[in-house]
Amino acid sequence: MAYSESMLTTEWIPQVRFPNGENVNLMTVREAIQNEADANGIPVAFREDQLKSGGLFNKQVEDILVMYNPEHANDYLQFVIRIQHMGKYAFMHVFNMGGSKNYRNTNTAAAGGFMGAVAGLSSLIGGGKAKLQAEEQYYTILADVLSNCIA
Repeated sequence: MAYSESMLTTEWIPQVRFPNGENVNLMTVREAIQNEADANGIPVAFREDQLKSGGLFNKQVEDILVMYNPEHANDYLQFVIRIQHMGKYAFMHVFNMGGSKNYRNTNTAAAGGFMGAVAGLSSLIGGGKAKLQAEEQYYTILADVLSNCIA
């Protein structure tokens, strides 16, 4: 699935800059994140994709990485990693994409009404609170993984 630049609306972490970033690319970032995630005991997987930007006359396509939890590939957020170079600098942007089933269920329950009651009951029966907490803890560790990679 090719992404368009207009889809990148929510930056998950602030832009990271590498002053001596000539050798920073998607592969080196991927290896660093994978090693740090392994060291912290959390699952992470990647797939390569493309990002389309520009208009009709200056269309550009660049390679990106999509990072996700392989144990929850379809119900946790996914993250688009983009590397850009200018001069000797490299800039890394990480955007969150997709949706979280656990967040959606929590928001529906909080909204009230019939569907909120159904979602609340489903959450009670299915352990929704514990699932949401596990997902949030995963994102916390993942944010630390990224911080450790750029420190």
